[in-house]
Amino acid sequence: MITDDRDKKPGSVARRLMRTTRQVSLATIDSASEGRPYASLSLVACGHDAAPLLLLPVFAQHSINIRNDNRISILFFKARDAITQGRVSIIGKAIPSEDHLLKKRFLSRHFSSQIYQQFNDAVLYRVSIERVNFVLGDDQMYKLDMTEVIYSTTHYLKLSIDEPELIEDINLNFSELINLCANNAVGRPGMDWRLTGIDPEGVDLARNDAEARFDFDKPVNDKDSVMSELFKAAQTGRSKE
Repeated sequence: MITDDRDKKPGSVARRLMRTTRQVSLATIDSASEGRPYASLSLVACGHDAAPLLLLPVFAQHSINIRNDNRISILFFKARDAITQGRVSIIGKAIPSEDHLLKKRFLSRHFSSQIYQQFNDAVLYRVSIERVNFVLGDDQMYKLDMTEVIYSTTHYLKLSIDEPELIEDINLNFSELINLCANNAVGRPGMDWRLTGIDPEGVDLARNDAEARFDFDKPVNDKDSVMSELFKAAQTGRSKE
């Protein structure tokens, strides 16, 4: 199902595309070839504010490049026909982060990356966005300011602190509710759906290799407001995917 974005601001649509993308094209400045660009696919997650998060092995070429010059570019796109479905290009800087909550958020989205955690041989980077180009279809192009894409979380700090415990609690004790949200509100079939992320604007869901997102009607900041939105979604059956 496709979300109707006609009445939304370009920055909000771009941010949602970023939040729902698992894999991006990452370009760094190659220190071994006189500063030529080096690009490859990389896993990505987003913070609560939608700032991109990268977890890169210490000895990967991108990590080596970033240590020499942390200017990067990221292309967010949907795997199916990115030319017509939209894409977001970001220029910014990769900043190493020791924030354990951000790392937990990344690993919740990409469980296969847990192996890096075991051997402690990867670095988490939070991307400081400087410029955003958003192409929506063939004839809609926007140059966006960072403030149009990054979501202000000043009033939602409690959620970022409580998120890991909240995800565990909901997955353990409200599994049927998550299935109803995926089946009814998002229109995705199957059982055994689980939460992988909660941010002020919505929740990320996963089932095997499938993923989905449900957008809230209003921002949330604690368990009560999260549960209220999830129960409402399960009951009304609105499509938010």
